[in-house]
Amino acid sequence: MQNPAIEYDYTVAKWFSYLAILFGILGMGIGVLIAFQMAFPELNYIFGEYSLFSRLRPIHTNVVIYGFTLSGIWATWYYVGQRVLKVSLKESPLLNGIAKAHFWLYFITALAAVISLLLRYTTSKEYAQFEWPIDVLIVVIWVMWGIGIFGLIGLRREKTLYISIWYYIATFLGVAMLYLFNNMEVPTYFVAGMGDIFHSVSMYTGSNDALVQWWFGHNAVAFVFTVPIIAMIYYYLPKE
Repeated sequence: MQNPAIEYDYTVAKWFSYLAILFGILGMGIGVLIAFQMAFPELNYIFGEYSLFSRLRPIHTNVVIYGFTLSGIWATWYYVGQRVLKVSLKESPLLNGIAKAHFWLYFITALAAVISLLLRYTTSKEYAQFEWPIDVLIVVIWVMWGIGIFGLIGLRREKTLYISIWYYIATFLGVAMLYLFNNMEVPTYFVAGMGDIFHSVSMYTGSNDALVQWWFGHNAVAFVFTVPIIAMIYYYLPKE
């Protein structure tokens, strides 16, 4: 007797797909603008200080990396994860709720991050410009994804973990380690009563700060742009 067909829930996968398209257009559109600014400097001032190259370039990189790319990764996870584990999000109201909360908290945090960069709230660290309140939200978002990953694994019908799952797990663990260590910051307002409420300084100093920063920078590229893409390739590319 055959098992009844599983009715997969692709709602969150679709939401992240739409968001990936939105962030892709936004991030790459800003990239085109700042590219033209290098040839036509007067374009720096079309919106006053808010269109300066120095203001838009961090938005471009972060929207493409943490907006477009992460949205695509999560869109594929919420599709691939269910398919290869042979379990639907519909079977767990808790995991389904966490998945939807994951999307909405991420969307709100992404908007807050863009606004914060426009308003010059930045740590000035490449690929890690967000100040501490945004960092805290990002950690919560990442933990929610981890709950989703290991929750679905715990409910799976397919006992063998397909290789794509291992790459998603590696992405989760690798980025978590990198982000936590690189973004250890001290909120100056609460610790020393100095500066803006959103301002912070790195826990590392001098060359140590630089070493940790680019340990993060280079490996973040690997774990965001490479490892999850391999997970997608193993699932989506035609196989003999």
